[in-house]
Amino acid sequence: MKENKKQNRGTKKIIYPTKRAMNLYFKIDKTTAPATVALYTLFVFVILLALGKVLIYDPLEAARELEDYVAVLEQQSISKMEELKDYDSVLKDYVRATPAEEQLTEVDRMQILDLLDTVIRPSAKISQITIEGGKVLVTFSGVTLQDAGVLVTRLEESPMVTNISVDTAASLEANQNFVEANVYFEVVREEEAQQ
Repeated sequence: MKENKKQNRGTKKIIYPTKRAMNLYFKIDKTTAPATVALYTLFVFVILLALGKVLIYDPLEAARELEDYVAVLEQQSISKMEELKDYDSVLKDYVRATPAEEQLTEVDRMQILDLLDTVIRPSAKISQITIEGGKVLVTFSGVTLQDAGVLVTRLEESPMVTNISVDTAASLEANQNFVEANVYFEVVREEEAQQ
């Protein structure tokens, strides 16, 4: 046992440090109150400036840009209206010059008049021509009944003439040599007649 005590004496007991007093580090604030107030004031000013830009300046700038755009559009509108000042007369000319859909399907009236000029006009006096759609009524006189029949036959030979009929033939003079004839016929386009 004595040896044990000697062994215990040779080794030191481990002692851990303990804190028995408290050291508080205290730094004295050397900043002045006016400098702190100035910093906070500057910070608030920067925030207000940013909010003013976002909430006031940007919408005003956008409104100004839109006003400029509207002014440009109004100027373009005025120039276009200046270009279109003769629109009514141009439209009227266009409507006159452009054939209607039904006119495109009808026989050209000039072809009908040319046919009547070549067949009837050299021999007889035409007093009336009525063309409506594909139907034609021709009144002529100054020929005998036999000559009127020949003229109607020559009309019938044209490829564009169909359904021809002589409605009336009346004597105009006492000797009954000359007659007035009303000839009614229908016309078709030459392309349709060839089919």
